[in-house]
Amino acid sequence: MNADHIAAITYFLTMLLGLAARLRNTRYGQWHHVLFALSFITAGVAIVVHPTVGQILPSAVLLILPMTRPRTSRIHDGVALLGAVGWAVVVFT
Repeated sequence: MNADHIAAITYFLTMLLGLAARLRNTRYGQWHHVLFALSFITAGVAIVVHPTVGQILPSAVLLILPMTRPRTSRIHDGVALLGAVGWAVVVFT
């Protein structure tokens, strides 16, 4: 397991927690933010340890996500899905 895999796993865990909050109409803000910070840190480590062109999309998503509003529009969800696709490309190629 390399740094890209760890970054992708933390991203998907963060995304699953956000999806659970959306579906249950509950807030897990504190835990979601902790996981997001961990996802951001692991992505940074992955970029330093093994930089690839494929990491551009998920990195951009990690920078954009905090600027979107999860409860007022679906933009947050769409950007998060784009990040998931980006990490899937990094891991499976």
